[in-house]
Amino acid sequence: MSHGPLVVAPRMRPDAATARTYSTAAAAAATRLTPEAAAQLAAFSARSGVVFASSETLLRALTHKSYKDATPSAAGAAAALPAAATAADYEANEKNTLLGDRLLIFHLTQFVMRKYPALPAHAVESVVRAFCGDSALASVGRNLGVPEVMRWKKTLPSSASSARPPATADNAAAAAGATQAVSAVVVARVVQSLVGAIFREHGAPGVAAFIKGHILSREVDVVAHLRLNANPKGTLRAILAAQKKPPPVSRMLQETGRLSSNPVFIVGVYSGIEKIGQGFGSSIAMAETRACKNALETHYLRQVKDVDVGVDIDAGLSFFDAVADPLADVSASRVSANVAAKSSADSTPVVATRPPTPRVGSGRKRIVSQRKESAV
Repeated sequence: MSHGPLVVAPRMRPDAATARTYSTAAAAAATRLTPEAAAQLAAFSARSGVVFASSETLLRALTHKSYKDATPSAAGAAAALPAAATAADYEANEKNTLLGDRLLIFHLTQFVMRKYPALPAHAVESVVRAFCGDSALASVGRNLGVPEVMRWKKTLPSSASSARPPATADNAAAAAGATQAVSAVVVARVVQSLVGAIFREHGAPGVAAFIKGHILSREVDVVAHLRLNANPKGTLRAILAAQKKPPPVSRMLQETGRLSSNPVFIVGVYSGIEKIGQGFGSSIAMAETRACKNALETHYLRQVKDVDVGVDIDAGLSFFDAVADPLADVSASRVSANVAAKSSADSTPVVATRPPTPRVGSGRKRIVSQRKESAV
């Protein structure tokens, strides 16, 4: 899978304090990195498109916190990279990892909610985790070549390695699988650290470019994250009621072999005269259930084209303004109509009118005639 280079917004000229920080970091990097290590980090930057002003920033982003307790035999690092790491390296990595995790969740959540405005909350959360979960980020990191340049502790945690079983082929395979699982989590954390470092140097546009080039290029089956098995017809009825549409009605479209051992029924679900779903099955109930699920999939998977990643955080604008919600449009139109009516009523001049005088004469005559009749 090929990925495009990281394209970031043009940065303004740094001030004196920032320039001194970069010069200090560059000097520290020059003292810590050998020419081979600098070349290896430069190759990683060229391959992944992740470019920083200082190699020290990249080295810290590639240093996992487990590397602190690693012995020389258990340390996982490229031969050219420096073996020593400072407390500042671990502190920067942990902060970048925390920041990168939150940024990925934020940007991908707003992207999924804008791309699929009708998707329920549980499906949005599940799809976001499919994009930026540990397994997904580990795959992204392997494609970028992160395992070849990251620094981490190869051995398993003490809880997993306290009991040492006999050395057999099965145990060796199990240990290799456990080590690979731990390394996948470490790769995911390093990718999060890279995202945090990108934000601290390139801002939100750099993170958006990284997500668009390396994470959203992966395909995620959104249908698999929907909960459609629990009462699909009831869910469809509630959605149609919220949209003020007729309730769903099932109609038989085609059937064959009703009296045979392999019957096939095709059922359509209608809302008024509009067919909103269709399904087939070996029984009428199965076909009706599948038709309701098809209608729910059509409703939930409505997409908005040309959705961009990231928002301008400094502008203070909410991405919810762009969500196309038909119910919100109806309520907004009602609110605007009420506001317009109120404004027109306020602008209309008030004219003092005399209330109409009630006509009570006819009533008095009727009462007098009734009294005379009762007297007679």
